[in-house]
Amino acid sequence: MTVVRQSGRSESSLKCGVFVRVAVTVLILAYLGFKVHWAELGKQFLRSDPLWLLIACFIFGAAFLLGSLRWWLLLKVQEIYLPFRVVTALTFVGQFFNSFLLGAVGGDVVRTFYTLKYNPQQKTHATLSVIVDRVMGVVTLLFCALIGLAWQLGRVMQRDDIRVIGLALLVVFGVIVAGMTSLALMPFRRLPAVFHRLWHTIPRRHNLELLIGGLRQHGKSAHLTIKALLCSFAIHVLVFTAGFCIAQAIHLDATYGEIIVVLAVVICVVSLPISIGGHGVREGAFVLMFAAFGIISIDRYTGMGQEPAILFSLLFFALLSVWSFIGGLIYLTFDHAYHNAESSAPR
Repeated sequence: MTVVRQSGRSESSLKCGVFVRVAVTVLILAYLGFKVHWAELGKQFLRSDPLWLLIACFIFGAAFLLGSLRWWLLLKVQEIYLPFRVVTALTFVGQFFNSFLLGAVGGDVVRTFYTLKYNPQQKTHATLSVIVDRVMGVVTLLFCALIGLAWQLGRVMQRDDIRVIGLALLVVFGVIVAGMTSLALMPFRRLPAVFHRLWHTIPRRHNLELLIGGLRQHGKSAHLTIKALLCSFAIHVLVFTAGFCIAQAIHLDATYGEIIVVLAVVICVVSLPISIGGHGVREGAFVLMFAAFGIISIDRYTGMGQEPAILFSLLFFALLSVWSFIGGLIYLTFDHAYHNAESSAPR
């Protein structure tokens, strides 16, 4: 009876979460829809340079391939040996689910699900590879944002709002790095006895022990971890470069350093489960960030002036969606049958 009640509550909370996210998405898009001068936005789109947009689209594709390589390396750290073509296919499929599906099931959950089909005996480590892949992406993204802020130090010191953004990024970066480092390196056996007594009171601590053991695998496979980190930085450089190309295409007066900070903040915000696929939140975040850096100037009464930020957001999503659609096609044609023998031996 208790299990049925808990299942009913979780299902109810899931539906409530989906409803809230849909409501937030609709409200934000409705607000922006009334504020945006669509005729002006259309004119700016028609003046955009298609060559720059094409370059940005191909750069996004290269970033996805590097993302596949990063996850493949992290799977090898956990001693999960999937063929690179399978990892690439699952990466694109995950992007499809992240971009277009409603509900709480994101691309990371889908990637974990299919990885477990190949490795049902390594449930915790397969899940951890996806978690570390996500966390590594966030940490390197925040690091790039801090570098971008240092690059724009003169601008940062002049504006209170950008200083607050920089401080928030620094705090989040420090907390994540400190947490992951402590779990990976802390000598738990040498901690006081009171800690061990408390530890034994934690329910399902076996799963936590497996997660910590999985994290410590990165110390044993440092060369793979370093390669994954390098891939992660390269991915963000490509994404920032694609964003800069979009800015050039729509004749937006923004420096590369400004694009780094803007994209880093917006991507982090969009990753939060606020709206469906980040729609609405992404547009609003671009408007706020471009205005904070003085890239656009908005009339506080008419809302005129935010069109370049909205257009940038729409193009950014549209070019990513090209590869998301490819992920959908891969999902339809992908051989969902799993073969344990295929992943049983190192490659």
